[in-house]
Parts: sequence; C-alpha cells; structure tokens
Amino acid sequence: MHPQRYSYTAITLHWLLALLLAFQISLGWALEGHNSPELFARYQLHKSVGITILLLSLVRLAVRLFTPRPPASAGPAWTRALASTVHWLFYLVMIFGPVTGWLIVSTARVQVPTLLFGIVPWPHLPVGHGWHDPAESLHGAMAWLAIGLFLLHIAGAFRHQWLLDKPELQRMIPFARGKAVGAAIGALALIFAAMAVGKMVHPDKPRTAAEKTATPVAAPIAPEEAAKDDEKKEETAEPEAKPEDAAQPLADWTVGSGGKLGFTASWNGEAINGSFSRWDADIRFSPDDLPASRIKVTVNLASADTGDAQRDDSLKGSDFFDSGAHPKAVFTARDIRHLGGDRYEARGTLDLRGVKKPATIRFTLRIEGDKARVSGNARIDRTAFGVGQGEWATTDAIAASVGIDFSFGAIRPAS
Repeated sequence: MHPQRYSYTAITLHWLLALLLAFQISLGWALEGHNSPELFARYQLHKSVGITILLLSLVRLAVRLFTPRPPASAGPAWTRALASTVHWLFYLVMIFGPVTGWLIVSTARVQVPTLLFGIVPWPHLPVGHGWHDPAESLHGAMAWLAIGLFLLHIAGAFRHQWLLDKPELQRMIPFARGKAVGAAIGALALIFAAMAVGKMVHPDKPRTAAEKTATPVAAPIAPEEAAKDDEKKEETAEPEAKPEDAAQPLADWTVGSGGKLGFTASWNGEAINGSFSRWDADIRFSPDDLPASRIKVTVNLASADTGDAQRDDSLKGSDFFDSGAHPKAVFTARDIRHLGGDRYEARGTLDLRGVKKPATIRFTLRIEGDKARVSGNARIDRTAFGVGQGEWATTDAIAASVGIDFSFGAIRPAS
C-alpha cells in the first residue's frame, strides 16, 4: 500500500530546500557591485548556502529512492511525464548548481578559502583553471533553470489542487486541510519572504559625500610628508630642558606581554581593522644616545586577524602577504630622532613580501625607572610592496594607504 502523504522527513527536506533555493537565487542576484566587505560577505554566505543545498539534496534523493511515497497523480501520459521531468530536473539543479559553484571557487584566480558559515572548512576541488569559464556559464544556466522549474512546479501543484480537484497540497504541506487555500498562501508567503531576505542580507552601506572624499585612514600620520614639516619646526623650536636626573645608558629593552600591533585599511570607504598576534621587537635604546640606538621589529604575517577567517586566509595568500613564500615582515631602523617632549621618529627600512622600501614610524615614549610605555603609528603604501595582486592591485576597492598602529610596554635590566 502506498502512503497517502509523504513522510515527515521528505516533507521537512522538501520545504527546507525550497526556502534555501528561493533565498539562494535572490542572494545570487545581489552578487554585483564594487568590491566591498558587504559583497565579500554575500559571496561567503552564497557559498555556504550552496554547499548546504548540495548536502541536503543528496539526503533528499536518498529518501526519494529508498522510502515509500504516495503514488503519482493519475492523468494523461504527457502530464505525468512532465511532472517527473520537473522533479528530476530539480535534483539536477540542486546538485549540479552547487557543484558548478564549487568548481568556480576552486578554479578562481584569487583563491579564497571556503569556511561554511565561517566555521567549517570546505576544500577546493583538484581541477585546473580551464574548468572555470564553463563552470561559470553552467552555474548561471542552473539559476535560470531553477526559476523556470519553480514556476512549473507551483503551477502544476495548483492545477491539480483546484482545476482537477486532487488533494496534492495535503500530501506535502503539513496541516493542510480541505481546499488548503490557507496552507498554499502561507507556503507562498514563506517563499517570497526567503527571497526578500536573500535580497536584503548584507546590504551595501550607502556612502555619504563626506565618506567618499575622506582620507581612507585617519588615525596614522603620513610619516614622509610629516617628517619634512617637523624638520622645519625643529629648526625654529627652542630646545626643551633636559631632566635633571643622570643620563640614561644605552640598554636592551624587552617587550612585555599584552602589546598590540594593528593595521587599518580602507575597503570601499569602510575601515577594516586588523592586528598581528605574533610579533617581536629587538630594541637597543637610550634617549641620551640616539645615534647608537636601533629598533628591529619582526612580524609573523600569517598571524593577521581581521575578525573574518576567510578574509584572513586570503591575506595569507599569494595575492596579498604571500606568507608561504615570505612569512615575515621586518622593520629595521637606526636613524632615531627626538621631535621634542616625549615624541620620537624612527627612520629605516621595511622588508615586506620580498620588497624593501624606506619607512618611518612615529612614537611617544615615556620612561619611568626601568619601565617604558610606547605607542605610535605610521602609514605605508601597500602597492609599493606588491600587497594586492591582480584585481586587488588597483586602488578602486582597497585604498593604497594602510595605517599601522602599535602600543606596548617594555623593561630594561636594572642599572
């Protein structure tokens, strides 16, 4: 005996997949515009939902093949053949659509790792770049086929329910009774709601006129230009009185725990803040012997953290830090100048991604006994070091200027 209703497992999977497909199609339409944090987040969500649809579709297919289901509706052979074709094409879309998307991601020139919903890592397929363009074309075709199948499926269900007076909806919609008008309206409302959410999720933030003209990174000081201004000020400034205590000897300082080394980039006008969790500094310094003082800071580039695991993995890749080939960035300075008060400037060289360029940092230093507190900032041009390749080499989306800020405590051996 065939059951009169689908199993609760089949019903649950049917409606869950229907809502996810509606959401995914609508979200796909929103994957346009300038590179931005919002667009990046939409792509990551699109990938996560796509893989979820793939996995659920495989489960749904197994349920269809191995679980008893209601008999097919009676009718002309052509209508039964059309209904069967629509159902099997749905499986093609729900399986082949995500697979082609998976191929696109796996063969993209910019390799962005996939973390399902930012948590579960998902591997790339081991295929060549030649699959990319065909997969992209097929993926778009799958989306349009899904839309057509949606319309055919809904039209067929309504035809059986009201034109042929067959209780089709009662077999698949929970709690449907009688003519099932209320259940049908509720189901359609859920589908449209899923599409509305897909369209609105992670909206691009409108940029004000002030944001469009604002300096991308406000906090750091542009060292090269500002240094020239300060040199002029130093020429006319009166020397400040030295403390009356004894001259401080040159000493090796040890950086304490709890320090911060951060960076700020501008992505489509929005500040992206990050930090490096692993770095160390070799400091030999005395405010009374600046010519003999030196600073060397070594940064583990793979420790970059912007609060988004997929973006962080992208930063490690060959388009940005290329931390596999160049695991560390090193700033070395031997030209340290006093700017007055507790303000200093260190001029040196930054070695980043195999490129060495002049760089300057500015910092404030407060020494009390054998303890010191340091905080400062700088600004670098990422493009000068090749950070950002291909589509990221231009400054349309990510500004060239990147701010650096740091703060830490240090101690020296007791004198």
